[in-house]
Amino acid sequence: MTDATAAVPALVDRDTLVGASVLGLVPVALAALVVLVKWWRGRDEVFVDVTPGLLPTDPARAPRRRVRGGQWSGTVAPAFAPPGAPRPGEARAGVVRPGVVGTVVDGVADPHDVSATLLDLAVRGWFRIVDVREREDERPRDWELRRSPSPPDETPSSFERLLLDRLFEGRDHVRLSQLRGSFALTMREAQIGLYREVVDRGWYARHPRARNGRTRAAGLALLVPLTLAAAVVVVAAFLDAHDWSLTPVLVGLVVALVVLARWGGARTPRTAEGTAVRIQALGFREYLATAEADRLRFEEKRALLTGYLPYAVAFGLTAHFADLLRDLAKESHWVDYVDGLDWYDFGGSGPDGSDLSLGDALGDALGDLGELTWMTDAGDLLDGVDGFTDAADSLFSWDGLPGCGDGCDGCDLPGCDF
Repeated sequence: MTDATAAVPALVDRDTLVGASVLGLVPVALAALVVLVKWWRGRDEVFVDVTPGLLPTDPARAPRRRVRGGQWSGTVAPAFAPPGAPRPGEARAGVVRPGVVGTVVDGVADPHDVSATLLDLAVRGWFRIVDVREREDERPRDWELRRSPSPPDETPSSFERLLLDRLFEGRDHVRLSQLRGSFALTMREAQIGLYREVVDRGWYARHPRARNGRTRAAGLALLVPLTLAAAVVVVAAFLDAHDWSLTPVLVGLVVALVVLARWGGARTPRTAEGTAVRIQALGFREYLATAEADRLRFEEKRALLTGYLPYAVAFGLTAHFADLLRDLAKESHWVDYVDGLDWYDFGGSGPDGSDLSLGDALGDALGDLGELTWMTDAGDLLDGVDGFTDAADSLFSWDGLPGCGDGCDGCDLPGCDF
């Protein structure tokens, strides 16, 4: 006697299974094609028949090709100066500022790039940075920014002007601790400004952080309802007749959905001009990372602690600079390279009662350390600068702010399509 409750075996129609398998491969192949095209178009450009890092005479007409592996990764020769590139419409090249350099190197305007911009503005004479410490032998707990009564004769970029205006807002001095919380949105706007700078200069065709996901979004909008419909059909067929012949269709749709969701976007590639500037920047970083005091020319020593320091901050090389300073302290001609260091004060007073600037303190450190009992060696002079940039980084607090905090949400750059 047959048990009526016995399980009915699952049925498979071979022709239906073969057809469903072929049909299931179609969305997988289409998703793979989208990923391949996105990968191809997401590779940086580079100029053809030009030494990497150099610009041809007429960049607009020069031939270019895509870089293997996404971005250029060849050997970098040390460059002894920051990158220089003309702005659109300008014939003469100008120095690319530290925050912009940091952004074009990795395609991310991170907090350190904005902090390096603040330090660069101080070095250029827009304001002074003053350590605020209760005792001479303690590390600074806060930093005060004091507006320069005689600003430099130059025009800051739009995002630099934004930072300066929001920092002071009708006052002549402000402490970093006063900016916590209220300044996060300004830091984010400056971050967007850095992205706008690299796009406006033609180094990226669109927002560097955009994932170029319109094709992926359209594909997902089509695949999600198809997958749900296929799931309903497969489940209904199995419950009604224990037939799972259509399962490959559902599997193919699910695989295509996963592939498109995971890899359907693409990084924003640099233009050939952007790749050239990035290679210059990597060369300059290589120089800063391997620089030794006894190999520096006189004029480079002076630039080392002034114009080059913000770049070291952007590259994360402040500790190496401290080691360089220790080596420089062993030389007798310290006055040759302490000029121009009056943008950072230690909050104390020199022998004549004036503010004790970085240059003054360095002079004492390279002599007999004077009364600076809190310093163990000349390298400690940069601890305050490093602490300032870390404190400036902490101003990036996204608590309570809408958006992704990536410098993309809410901006109007092309390709900002998260």
